[in-house]
Amino acid sequence: MSTPVEEFRALLEERLPAGWAEAVRDGDTARVEEYAASEHGASAVRTVAENGWLTPEWPPEYGGRGLAADDAVEIRRELRRWLIGDVSSAIGTAWVGPTILRFGGAELKRRLLPSIARNEALWCQLFSEPEAGSDLAAVRTRAVREGDGWVLEGTKIWTSRADRASWGLALVRTDPDATKHAGLTCFCVDMSAPGVTISPIRQMTGDHEFFEVRLDRCAVPDAQRLGEPGTGWEVVRTVLSFERRAGSGVGAAPPGSVVGRGVDELIEHYRGRLDPVQADEAVQILIESRLVELNNRRMAVERAAGRVPPEGPFNKILQAEHTQRLQRAFVDFGGLGAVAHPSEDSWAGSNRWAFLRVQAKTIAGGTSEVLRNQVAERALGLPRDPDPSRSLPWKDVAGGGGERR
Repeated sequence: MSTPVEEFRALLEERLPAGWAEAVRDGDTARVEEYAASEHGASAVRTVAENGWLTPEWPPEYGGRGLAADDAVEIRRELRRWLIGDVSSAIGTAWVGPTILRFGGAELKRRLLPSIARNEALWCQLFSEPEAGSDLAAVRTRAVREGDGWVLEGTKIWTSRADRASWGLALVRTDPDATKHAGLTCFCVDMSAPGVTISPIRQMTGDHEFFEVRLDRCAVPDAQRLGEPGTGWEVVRTVLSFERRAGSGVGAAPPGSVVGRGVDELIEHYRGRLDPVQADEAVQILIESRLVELNNRRMAVERAAGRVPPEGPFNKILQAEHTQRLQRAFVDFGGLGAVAHPSEDSWAGSNRWAFLRVQAKTIAGGTSEVLRNQVAERALGLPRDPDPSRSLPWKDVAGGGGERR
């Protein structure tokens, strides 16, 4: 009898182009990327999703396959090898969806989860705000109860894929009389609803991956509330833990870079062309890459066994900073030709794009500075930094005032 991962591989071999499977077997990342970026990529996601493999651990009634955690880890590793799916699908399947499974009522789960599993409804996270900085609990977007629903007012920023999302999970303030962490609630927002305005933010890569989202008297039914009023901080921390898990490789446990080419391609491309200092740097990056992989595997095993190691954020810090060092090496080793290159030089162009893109890795999903504080407090038992605002009603916090947008 075949294992789940063997069954999954057989499906991919049967339904996807033979050249794609060959590239995966050969470890030819460039060719795998070409297939994933072509029309075959979207078809592959549909094939995987319609058979429940995009959410392998979810119950079958919500579109998954009901696999055990360790089998689901192997499936997600295989998805990564084939580069099937991207952040557009992962926000729903790997971050928001599991949170809905944990906090949603039966009706909300029946309504929202199957379309996520089938990759029919993409999601975004309406968390960050222009004036909140790294303190996510300082959000000012508010929700006021009106009749059998709520009216949302405020601005969210740095929202990935808001232009493609059908739904957004919004963290808003529902009780300005409570402390800043206790007065928050999460809502599932229909991104096509009246009052939702989406504006692109141009990145230094030239892409428009992030957006500003304004909520102007956006009406949301109470049935779309995720969790009880005042429990939004617990809900959003759960989402972020899933995001950091995905961003660090935990669950899929892949080596390499997450964004851009992997360390093996770095060494192979520049073999015999590096000076001693560069060669030493390449070796250090290779060692670091293997440490990242082994730590990811360890964390995946821990989670599969139902344990949540307190040092979890460390993995995201390590992966993000490793990714930046790796992509910087591709550019540094290429010299002037890596930044001033002909337009037809796709190798240099891809490396330059990846170098620019990964600069956000130590910010997205929690800054490395904030996560280091979490490791210090939760894993090492060090005292928490003093924060007088934690014990004050939000309306009394300087600059908070619950009424400002």
